[in-house]
Amino acid sequence: MPETQSQAAQISLMRTYLRTLAFMLFLLVILFNYKHLIQYYSAFSLANAMTRLDPEQLLSEGLILDIGYFLGVVIVLHACWAAVITLSCRPWFKLIRNENIKTQIWLVLLLLHLILALAANSYFYPTSLLGIFRGTPLASAPFIGLLASLLAANFLYGLIGSLYASLGITRVNTLLASMLLLTALLSINSPKSGNSTASQTPNIFIIGIDALRPDHLAYRGGDSKLAPNLNALLAKATVYNKAYTPQGRTYVAWMSILSGQYPTTNGARFNLAPPELVEHKFPLLSELSALGYQTSYAMDERRFNQIDEDYGFDISIGPKIGAADAVIASLADLPLVNLLSNTLGSRYLFPYLFINRAYGKAYDPEVFNHEVLSGLAMDRPNFLAIHFCQLHWPFTSKDFVELEPARWDGNYNHYMYQQMLKKVDRQVADFIQGLARLGLLDNALVYLLSDHGEGFMLSQDRLMAATSADKASQSHGKLKVAAWGHGTNLLAQEQSDVLLARLRYRNGRVVSAPQRVDGLFSLVDLAPSIFKELGLGAKSKAAKFDGEPLPRPWMPKDLERKIYVESSIPVRSVNASFIDEKRVLSETASFYEVRDNGRAVMKPEDYKLSIALKQRAVYYRQWQLTLLPKEDRLILVDTQAKNWQSLADYRGAAPWREMLAALCAHYAKDPGFPGPRQCVDKYLASNLGGAARQAPGSPP
Repeated sequence: MPETQSQAAQISLMRTYLRTLAFMLFLLVILFNYKHLIQYYSAFSLANAMTRLDPEQLLSEGLILDIGYFLGVVIVLHACWAAVITLSCRPWFKLIRNENIKTQIWLVLLLLHLILALAANSYFYPTSLLGIFRGTPLASAPFIGLLASLLAANFLYGLIGSLYASLGITRVNTLLASMLLLTALLSINSPKSGNSTASQTPNIFIIGIDALRPDHLAYRGGDSKLAPNLNALLAKATVYNKAYTPQGRTYVAWMSILSGQYPTTNGARFNLAPPELVEHKFPLLSELSALGYQTSYAMDERRFNQIDEDYGFDISIGPKIGAADAVIASLADLPLVNLLSNTLGSRYLFPYLFINRAYGKAYDPEVFNHEVLSGLAMDRPNFLAIHFCQLHWPFTSKDFVELEPARWDGNYNHYMYQQMLKKVDRQVADFIQGLARLGLLDNALVYLLSDHGEGFMLSQDRLMAATSADKASQSHGKLKVAAWGHGTNLLAQEQSDVLLARLRYRNGRVVSAPQRVDGLFSLVDLAPSIFKELGLGAKSKAAKFDGEPLPRPWMPKDLERKIYVESSIPVRSVNASFIDEKRVLSETASFYEVRDNGRAVMKPEDYKLSIALKQRAVYYRQWQLTLLPKEDRLILVDTQAKNWQSLADYRGAAPWREMLAALCAHYAKDPGFPGPRQCVDKYLASNLGGAARQAPGSPP
């Protein structure tokens, strides 16, 4: 008779597990469809837009494996959850023989588990589409803690009882329970502590902040309350007042930072560049490795920036790189996925979601900081290039932003940008404090920079036309001198204007004097500056740097220097107040291919053809000369007076001839671009008028 009861109990538990699993799978289908209905663009719409890719691209082995792996993990996790609920039913089923009551107990436990998952998701990730309990007593720490404790106790009791039953043990021993609890406690990943032993050679940290506009910081007259920690840091720094990015795109900017070269030299002209067309072995990393440095690259959003160990770094930290990123992020907003996304095992379960700022609903800046700090060496000097992306579009996070009616001016993107600036300010401050706790600032050189700015069509950003004809051209939309986003329009000065600052640390404190250095500077100046700091100046020539070492305040400045900037691909759907990812993908998908490793890159043939569509500009003194490719038009901007004028109508003394010759020489090797002399003749011919005549004070 006892054997029959045991068999019946086993049958009952198996049946319970199967119907729980079936319910979980049915729930997944419901949740996916619910999100599809309320999302502006869903995974299905993105997949539909991706059909503009060649069919064979969608059949890339890497892409299929990545998406299949994610879906498989989600199903397995929900199967495990079903097992947890089933084991939780076991103690109750042993006490009760009535099948109807057993079913009611199962339903109650199932409901309580679902409530716990939804409540915890709403509490920890309130911006989740499934944060349906946000703002209610259910999404509170006391309720979640109490319910989680009760359900965990119920599960452990059922688990231990099941284990003892399988071993034929009838007396309960608490040893196993103690071991389980101890294992859980030991699995908590505690932060590294202690002091670095590598103090003779300075640690070097390049800290980048995506899309940070200098005019939103106190040193440029911005609101001091937006970024108090950055402002306090910059008050102690050497700040290079007029610095520009070679291109307003993250990958291109970082390639220039690490190589010390303009895009025309290193080959990185667009995001997602084909690796074979880019020079991605950096002399800087080779020399640092020879000096005993651990070289690390960390970034919390890698859809368009594929720098990793293949570029010469010892370690790269960030989410997995691949075309599956956007699709998985659209599918991932599920309670169980969110609750596990910042745990220790998430890097293996969800490599595309772990420390991925692009999945803003669950991104935790503290987890990213911890991951980077844990990867730094304590027994040798560190070179770390780190990039924080919270300030990048779409300006979202796992927590709702503050409501400040006084800041609202009707520009949603700019309002959200300001709120996200507060968040990234706290994140960077926390990271620097972490470096100090580890003793890594006892002897350190820190560069603080942004990769590009951001356009919001603000009134203070607009350039004014200098002539009535140009005013008419601007008012009729024939020439756009302002734009949304970054890398879209070189006349929008706020897109190319970047932060560039230096700090020297000793014993955890800044020892360099605060200074503002005037002149023109570029992100290509970072690598040669580090060479000079480490006494490698003699090797700079072999490194073929385009940049120059950043001058110290007492050093003479090159006031005759010219700085070059270029735009990215002209994508209409990007130059908008609201960026529709589906439209962007539809407009650009045909430019890209997905390779066998699952990564998307530009097709080499489109990569080369797109270079001809770039805007190009040169800065010299207070002037910017910009070449607009569609109409071969030259625009002269006075960056001090904040006005612009068509070169064809210009009568002043700006050194535009010298600037045009320099611009033509810099881009002479671009596909389809004329040689230096032919270039000058061509654009003089297409911009005749007053500019063709010798202007007073202009060099011949």
